[in-house]
Amino acid sequence: MANYSNPYVNQLLESDNEPEGVVFELIESDKKTWEWAAPMIKSLKQQLKEKYPDIEIAVVSHGSEQFQLTRKSAKKQKAAISILEDLVRNENVDLHVCGTHSSWVGIPASSYIDIVDVAVSGPAKINDYINLGYQPIQLYKPSNLR
Repeated sequence: MANYSNPYVNQLLESDNEPEGVVFELIESDKKTWEWAAPMIKSLKQQLKEKYPDIEIAVVSHGSEQFQLTRKSAKKQKAAISILEDLVRNENVDLHVCGTHSSWVGIPASSYIDIVDVAVSGPAKINDYINLGYQPIQLYKPSNLR
């Protein structure tokens, strides 16, 4: 698996101030976001856990990439969804999408795969995590994949 780097994660790794957790934020329009985002999240999570074994990790998806997590669309990125399933089921990562964004395009909560929590609002969910002491980090597609 590729070893991803993120400047904000690197800052946390260089610090001795352990945050309560990290909330990764995605707002993307890329049609195959999870093909790069899922392995990136797994890699960054592993790096953080090596330094801070008790750190909590959450992911909030509230761009158009969240719709790639519907039952209908998830089949198009099987390897990525498998990584996400492992993160959620076996590694205690919380994965949320934005219910407000879903309502704007008529996608009910029941349309999402079962590892996804549909939050009322993605931005509000991020703020909830920040209030719990989590460090927010927005993820972007790596420049070598653009």
